Amino acid sequence: MSQVEPATTTTTTAAAAASATTVGEVEVPRRPSPLWTFGLLRSELVITFRRWRTLALLGVLAAVPILVGIAVKIETGDGGSVGGGGGEGPAFISQVTNNGLFLVFTALAATLPFFLPMAIGVVAGDAIAGEANAGTLRYLLVAPAGRTRLLLAKYATTMAFCLVATLVVAASAMAVGALLFPLGDLTTISGTRITFAEGLGRAVLIALVVAASLVGVAALGLFVSTLTSSGIAAMATTVGLLITVQILDQIPQLHAIQPYFFSHYWLSFADLMREPVYWDDLVKNLGLQALYAAVFGSAAWARFTTKDIST
Repeated sequence: MSQVEPATTTTTTAAAAASATTVGEVEVPRRPSPLWTFGLLRSELVITFRRWRTLALLGVLAAVPILVGIAVKIETGDGGSVGGGGGEGPAFISQVTNNGLFLVFTALAATLPFFLPMAIGVVAGDAIAGEANAGTLRYLLVAPAGRTRLLLAKYATTMAFCLVATLVVAASAMAVGALLFPLGDLTTISGTRITFAEGLGRAVLIALVVAASLVGVAALGLFVSTLTSSGIAAMATTVGLLITVQILDQIPQLHAIQPYFFSHYWLSFADLMREPVYWDDLVKNLGLQALYAAVFGSAAWARFTTKDIST
């Protein structure tokens, strides 16, 4: 007859006892309930978003649209124009003075190449390596979730940060754009006019596409995080790979392999501001991110489930 092992006075032993039953002399692990798994994810989300480092990253991201908006306002204060039709500056910046909603698109275009993925790289790179460096990873694995569920919880938390970080940029830009510039109907890239409500809907859709564009970086950072026990090394490696890929994506001689870089189609979200919408590059971008998530997510799982956790 099965019976539950008595809990000891230590937290670690109690967690181990709660995760197993005994049949004769053989200890059989007990599968964690979905409620327990949800509790693990909720705990990871709370811990991540309460860290000062996370709040600082979100603060920096929120400051970018403010700085861009003020710079455009000062530049056009005497009736001048920004961009001048010469293609200088982030995409959509020449339209900001006509409609504050364009500041959302400009801010996302300005933060996507570096600021947003850098923030994701910091959070993803520290996900596993940070726990190992702090000595808490072993105690997390004693709980009934197991390595696979813990890894999924870490990745889900990183994905939640992708969404929150993108929405922080968009919300900050929307607020600044409404304060400094007029709002109303806007002109698409194709030259057609759409209502403000439709433009706002497209801004939300663009923010979601930008968040989805960071899936590949999140998976890559999580994989790097499983390779080392140093959170700083994992974060630095992830950001370094990000910068390297961005540089390689600008070298004309590498045009044959550039479509396979996770950053190659990032700015395709601009096609959502066409009438009709151009879907080709958008679909390629989302498909490429899914491929990176599958490859590096599988690599992270293979590494983490076989990793020797001794500290």
